[in-house]
Amino acid sequence: MANDSRAPRADVEKVLAEFDAQQDTLATFCARTKALIEVSLQDAGIRYQSVQTRVKTRKKLREKYQDPQKDYKHLSDITDLAGLRVITYYEEDLDRVSEVIRREFTIDEANSSDRRLGDPDTFGYRAINLICEHQDKRKTDVEYKRFAGVRCEIQITSILSHAWSEMEHEWYDLKDAYPSLTKRRFKRLAALLELAAAEFEDIRKKRTEYERSVAVRVEANVLDLPLDAVSLRSFMEHEPIVAELDSAVAKVFGVAVADREVGRLAEHWLPGVALLGFKNLRELRDELVQYKDVIPEFMKRTSAEVWAGIKVDHFFRGASIYQLGLLLSSLRGPDALMQYFARFHVLVNWDLMRLVSIANDLTKPTRP
Repeated sequence: MANDSRAPRADVEKVLAEFDAQQDTLATFCARTKALIEVSLQDAGIRYQSVQTRVKTRKKLREKYQDPQKDYKHLSDITDLAGLRVITYYEEDLDRVSEVIRREFTIDEANSSDRRLGDPDTFGYRAINLICEHQDKRKTDVEYKRFAGVRCEIQITSILSHAWSEMEHEWYDLKDAYPSLTKRRFKRLAALLELAAAEFEDIRKKRTEYERSVAVRVEANVLDLPLDAVSLRSFMEHEPIVAELDSAVAKVFGVAVADREVGRLAEHWLPGVALLGFKNLRELRDELVQYKDVIPEFMKRTSAEVWAGIKVDHFFRGASIYQLGLLLSSLRGPDALMQYFARFHVLVNWDLMRLVSIANDLTKPTRP
């Protein structure tokens, strides 16, 4: 509400009593608003660390209301009784989150601020602080209409800035009384955290550039790339032989290929690929091509003769790469099989000699 400078300031005890009556509503407001923000961020494809909530304590409210530098007259003059904080992993995501919040809420621009834009000589907490309320269209919903007129402060900050805020909070009330050297050390720590955030941003950009570069080369069939989690991921996503073999292996069991979390799967399959001694993607593809007819048959026979009764609901992307490793390890003998299973932390209680026998039987015509 607009603040009338001529109006008398309401008694603090009356304000606190009014606040007490609203606390349950404010707590529910925070919970519902948090859920809305989380769904909105997920829908926008924004990765975030967490969304935190809090209702201002009576102690903090009393201090803020009685601050002589402020001109509060009523409880409604205080805009951050309910507070939420969206914590991102990287500072460059703050603006993306801000766009989502601005789309989903009505913003009080006059009371909002961008705390990244400050004195260039000052370090510390960096955030976008938006004073919000639910949009009129949402206030008509049964779930939200009880919150008509309730405002909140939504802070958007990075995980390192959040860490600084939490650490600084313990000292905040007394820091002006500390000696100059102590205050200087505070500022130095803030500067270090800001530098760390900038370094993480730069590393992230370089990683993204590398991933894009690798993906372009794999799509262009330039496969003389060293094997690592990034190159293997692109290989799994773009190499036709992988898709063909994954489908063939899944078909043996009448299940689908689960096409998700390819990055984590690449990291999962990589130890086995490394054990086989492949130097680059081309060598891996050549082996997949050579054994493309053998791998599904190997799966069919081993599932019937070695691990019969094991139920398979789906196959993950790149399962054919794992099966190639199992086949090649079987051709090298039981000791190689033990090493291969150990790379995946698998406890071996199967007939390894049977695996060796099946692999040799299926590859006799194709082995050089």
